[in-house]
Order: sequence, then structure tokens, then C-alpha cells
Amino acid sequence: MRTRYFRHFSCAALLFVLLMPVFSTTADAAVERKILGPNDEPSGLVIVSPFRIEEDVQPGVRKTIQMTLTNDSDKEVDITLTPTDLAASSNPRSFIQKVEDGEFGAGDWLVPEIIDDRLAPWEQIKFDLVIDPPTSAPVGTNMAGLSVDTALAEGEPGTGDQQTGVARAEALVQIFLTVPGPVEHKLRIVDVDVRDTLVLGSQRFVVWDITYRNDGTVNEHVEGTFDVRSIFGNSAHREPIESSLVLRGSTRTQRIVWRDLPWVGAFTPEVKVRGDDAKLISATGERVIVFPWWLPVIILLLVVAPAVWIWWRRRQEWKLYLDDEDWDDDYAFDDDQDAIRDN
Repeated sequence: MRTRYFRHFSCAALLFVLLMPVFSTTADAAVERKILGPNDEPSGLVIVSPFRIEEDVQPGVRKTIQMTLTNDSDKEVDITLTPTDLAASSNPRSFIQKVEDGEFGAGDWLVPEIIDDRLAPWEQIKFDLVIDPPTSAPVGTNMAGLSVDTALAEGEPGTGDQQTGVARAEALVQIFLTVPGPVEHKLRIVDVDVRDTLVLGSQRFVVWDITYRNDGTVNEHVEGTFDVRSIFGNSAHREPIESSLVLRGSTRTQRIVWRDLPWVGAFTPEVKVRGDDAKLISATGERVIVFPWWLPVIILLLVVAPAVWIWWRRRQEWKLYLDDEDWDDDYAFDDDQDAIRDN
């Protein structure tokens, strides 16, 4: 009995060893390679495309995305692809960050066709990224990333670049996978805040920060209009709000700059945006008052000038009164009368 099982196992192992090159050739055949030729203005980077992926996926159903890596330099470059979880960044200067175990992470859904590879100068490769959501994938947007680490090649394979201090770079492909179902849209405008102002002189501008909050279960693509109205109700300035992605469970700020303001006036900003559910959301900010630099001077003169004029007139009248000869005679007569009374 044991001999028969051993024979079966040996045959299976031998068959696997014989067929392994076939499977490897089949897998490698899907990776397309070509040399693009020298670029007149090379960036010196590995260019990743697409840089952002947004797809609807079904639990337990695989989906394949074709990706491209281009070595836009005259050096051999080693690359390493690593799936990771993503989450909204805790740094207000950045949009997203890698995390070990994200609340809505889907890094383990990603299966890149290549992990480590070497790109020749000006070489481009195309490969498949397989998205394999589990049957228990939660409804809503799940966030993953594909980290692309690059470094100048050294050692095998190829001669590569043997210089010390090898420069490294990293790119992060953002991947947002939405599982359809009873999703919730809870987008709101938290604040329309005046960030900076310069309303005096010839260079006049106002900077507003619009802050959104997404408490729903899916990412929201936000776009709309920014309208500035004068105190009389007419529109003094209007511009479109460019499409911005607000991740689920996160806050994001968008900046608007209004230049070349009128010389004088009081203006109130109004924001109107829509998310993916097409529901209109609006909010207004604090009023901004604009006036020329010489206006306070004129107002001050108008307030102070009458008082100065009255004081000057009274001073002149008093001087005339003191210089009057009759005033001296009257003063001497009063002194004589006082002397007679004393006697």
C-alpha cells in the first residue's frame, strides 16, 4: 500500500517538475516588453500608468487591470511591486498614506503579475494586476495601493550601475474598489474659511479653504461652483470647483483664490457642490470687506477736520480778543474800581 502511494506521489512530483517551465512560460508570455528609444527630455523616473484605479467589483469575482511601467531614463532600474492597504492621510499636506491594516483596506485583494523585475534603459513593460475580492467583501469603497519601489540596478541580472549611494524612488498607485449594495452618501461642507487676505493696495486677493467631510460608506467625487456675492446681491466673481475625491471617513480641504478684487465692497462667498448621489450641498462663508488704502485717511480727515477747524477758529478769536486795546482799558478800569473799594 505504501509503495503504491509513494509511486503516485513520485509521478505527481515528476509531472509538476516537467510542466513547471510550461506554466512559467505561459505566465511570462503575458508580460509585454518593448524598448521605446531615447527620450530628448527624460524625467529619470519610472512612470506608472494608470496612477489611480477606481473599479466596481463583485465579491468572489476576479477582475484584471492592465498596467504599464516605463523606464524613462538611460539607466537599468530594479523595481519591486508591493500590495498595501491605504487610508486617508493624517498629514494635512498629503491626501493618502500607506497603512499596515487599514479600516477599509483591500491590499490583500491585489495579485500583481510581477513582483521583482529589471527594466532596461527606455524599456516599457505591460502586465496584469489581478483583483481578487473575497466572498465576504464588505459593501462600500475599499482602499488598496500598489507600491512601486525603484532603484538603480546593481549586481545580477545584468551589469547595472555599480555606483555607491544608489538613489531610490517610490510611486504609489491608488486603487479604490467599490462593492455595490446599500451604500450611504453622507457628504457635507464643514467650513468655508478665510485663509489669507490682502485687500489694500494694487495687489488684492482673498484665499478661502473649503473643508468637506465624508461620513458615508463610499468615496465621493465633489465638484460644483464657488460664487462671491456683493452686499447688493449680485455676483461679483464665480468659478468652477474642480473635481476632488473625498475618501470615506475622511476630511479634505480645497483652496480657492480670488484675485483682482474690486476696489471697494463687502462680499460673501457661497459654495454649491454635488457628490456622487447628485444631491446639492451649499454653504456660505464669512463676509470680506474690501476698501482702498486712502479711504480710511479720508474718513479720518472728515471726522477730525471739523473739530480742528472749530479749535482753530476759537483760538483766532481769542487771540484777537487779547490783542484788542479796549480789552486793556477795561482791565485797567476794573483794577481802579477794586482799589477804591478797598480804601
